[in-house]
Amino acid sequence: MPKLAQSRKIFELVLLILAAGSIYPLVYLRQNFEKTILIAFDMNQSELANLYTMIGIIFVIGYLPSGWLADRFPVKFLIIFSLLLTAGAGLWYAQVPDKSSLVYIYLIWGFATVFTFWSAILKTVNLLADAKEEGRYFGALDGGRGLVEAILASAAVAVFAFAAGPGEADGAATRAGFQAVVYMYCIAIIVIAVGLFFLMPSGHDKEIKADEQSKGDVKSTFAAIVRILRIREVWVMIVILFCGYTLFWGHYYFSGFLNVNHGVSQVSAGVVTVIVLWMRPIGGFGGGFLADKFGRSRVLAISMTLTAVLLITLAVLPGGSPIGLIYVLIVAAGLVMYVIRGVYWSILDECRVPVAVTGIAIGIISFFGYLPDIFLPQISSAIYTNFGDNVGGANNVYFVVTAVIGLIGAGAAMYFTLLLKRRTAAEALEAKAAPESVTGA
Repeated sequence: MPKLAQSRKIFELVLLILAAGSIYPLVYLRQNFEKTILIAFDMNQSELANLYTMIGIIFVIGYLPSGWLADRFPVKFLIIFSLLLTAGAGLWYAQVPDKSSLVYIYLIWGFATVFTFWSAILKTVNLLADAKEEGRYFGALDGGRGLVEAILASAAVAVFAFAAGPGEADGAATRAGFQAVVYMYCIAIIVIAVGLFFLMPSGHDKEIKADEQSKGDVKSTFAAIVRILRIREVWVMIVILFCGYTLFWGHYYFSGFLNVNHGVSQVSAGVVTVIVLWMRPIGGFGGGFLADKFGRSRVLAISMTLTAVLLITLAVLPGGSPIGLIYVLIVAAGLVMYVIRGVYWSILDECRVPVAVTGIAIGIISFFGYLPDIFLPQISSAIYTNFGDNVGGANNVYFVVTAVIGLIGAGAAMYFTLLLKRRTAAEALEAKAAPESVTGA
C-alpha cells in the first residue's frame, strides 16, 4: 500500500510538472520567437517590452490575491481554470488580431498565470510532499518544468520550420509559422488540462483539515496575514528567496558578458546559454535530493555562496583568460542557480505555517521575494548608465553587486538552519519535561 500511495503521489507530481511547464512558455514566447512576434504584429521592441512590463506589474499585484484564492477554492480547479484560460487567450493570439488587442490578451495571461495559478500550484506540491520529501518534490517541480519547457521549445522550432517552409521566411510565411507554434502550445495546454481533470485527485487529507481549521482558527484574511507575519522563519525565508532570485537574474547577463567581455560570437554565446538552460532539470532534481539528504537551508547556504564566488570570479578574470575556463564557470554558475531555484520553496514546510493559510503565506512570500523583478532592472540601468560605453566594466560590477546580495542570502540560509536547530532542541526539552510534569501531578 505505501508503494502504491507513493506511485500515485509521483504520478500527481508529474501532472503538476506538466501544468507548470506548459503554461508559461506561451506567455513568454518572445524568448525564442521575439522577431517572429514583431513581424507578425508589425510592432517594435518598445511596444513588446511595454506588454511585458505590464505583466510584471500584474504579477506583483497578483501574488497576495493568488494566495487568498488558493486557500478558499479547490486548487485542482484553479489550476485547470488557469490552463484553459491561458489556452483560450492563446487561441485569440493565434488569430493575429490588431496589436491594440494584445493588451487584453496579456492582461488575461497575467491573471491566469498568477492570480489563479501561482499559489495553487505551489500549495498543491506542498500538500503532496511529506516532511522528508519537500526538497525532492520542489526540486522536481522546477527541474521538471524546465525539461518540459525545453522539449516544447524544441518542438516549437520544428513546427515553425515546417509551417514557414524552407528558405528565408517572408511576412506571410512568418505569420503562418507563428500561428502554427501558438496552436501547438494551446493544444498541449488543453490536453494537459483535460488530463488533470480526469486524473488528478480533487483534494488531499491535509487540505480537508485545512478547510476545517480555516473556519475556526482564521476568521479573516487580515488575521491570517498577521498570523503569518508573526512567524520569524517566514521573514528569513523572504530574505532567502529575494537574494536567491537576485542571483538567478545573473544568468540573463551571461550572453552579453560573453559577447562584450570575452569577444565570443553570438552563435557561440547562444550555445553556451542553451547549455545553461539544460542545467535546470539537473540542478532542480539533483538539488532536491541533496536538500532532503543534507538539509534544505544548508544546501541553500552552500549553493548561494558558491554562486556568489563563481560570479565574482567571472567579474575579476581578465579578458584574455582561457575561454574554455569562462565557459565552465558560466555553466557551473547556471547549474548552482537552478539548485537554488529548485530548493528555496521547499523550506516553506519548515516555517510551520498553518496549513489553513498556506496559500496566503505563499502569496506574501512571493510578493516580497520576487521584488527583484522591479528593483533589479533599476539597479542594472543605474550601473550601465554610470559606466557609459564601458559595458564590460558594467557587466563585472553587476555580477559583483549580485554576488554580494547572494552572500546576504547565504547568511540568511545559515541563520534559518540555526533557527531550526534551536526549535528542535526546545521541542526535545519540552518532550523530556512532559512525562515529569505528569508524574509530579
